Amino acid sequence: MKAALVVCGPDVAHGPLALLSGTFEQRVRKAASLGYQGIELMVRDPAALDWPWLKGILQSAGLEVPQIVTGEVFAADGLCLVHQDPHTRQESNERARAIIDLGEYLGAMVNLGRFRGQLKWLGPVSDPWGAATEQLQPLFHYAEKKGVRITLEPLNRYECDFIQTAAEAMRMIEASGSRYVGIMLDFFHMNIEETSFEDGFRAAGDRLWHVHVADSNRRYPGSGHLDLAASFKILRGLGFNGFVSAELLPLPDPDTAAVKTIQALRSLLSDS
Repeated sequence: MKAALVVCGPDVAHGPLALLSGTFEQRVRKAASLGYQGIELMVRDPAALDWPWLKGILQSAGLEVPQIVTGEVFAADGLCLVHQDPHTRQESNERARAIIDLGEYLGAMVNLGRFRGQLKWLGPVSDPWGAATEQLQPLFHYAEKKGVRITLEPLNRYECDFIQTAAEAMRMIEASGSRYVGIMLDFFHMNIEETSFEDGFRAAGDRLWHVHVADSNRRYPGSGHLDLAASFKILRGLGFNGFVSAELLPLPDPDTAAVKTIQALRSLLSDS
């Protein structure tokens, strides 16, 4: 397993769950100096980014980009893929395809959390889950065409009304029929929705491609009450060897949270 953290791209003024301070280049350098191996890039609009410059900064620091995070596309721009309004869906899909193109360029997966939308926004339809599946399918096909993996993120009931557990994510994956759709599990959401962390990890199986780490209070590991050592032991036992990335509240400040996280991850990732 390798350690990463969520960092705002140059087109994101403020990410509520992103770490490190300074310019984008300064944040990248800080991440490398602290010992992180990857940057999980939070973006809003790839059209606003200088792709070669961005890639050069990351490569010069020796950092991978395991995943692009899309939460701010929803939070800042109000876009979502599952919705009853055709204009909203069209604009959202155009943005999502641009992010997938950026993922192809950077060799990164693309996360779908809040950006995917909600069933209640479909209006009065007889089969909301079926309608959501139908609306997401073209994007899954586009990602497969581009060779970019999509990670569905189960979210807790207070933030989303479908795909709240790993089992529900697997239901969507099976409906997609695509080997390019997988799962990203987030410890914060799992603590609310899964019957146990082990059940969630096992339900995801070999479709578990990425993990977000935070403690029970969504702060840095060790600041809450989760048994993180036990969870990492389960992940190792299941053969997970992907990135574990910090997406958490930047408290007491973005730099301290990043330092506390890598200190905890060094121990968690090295324990047998």
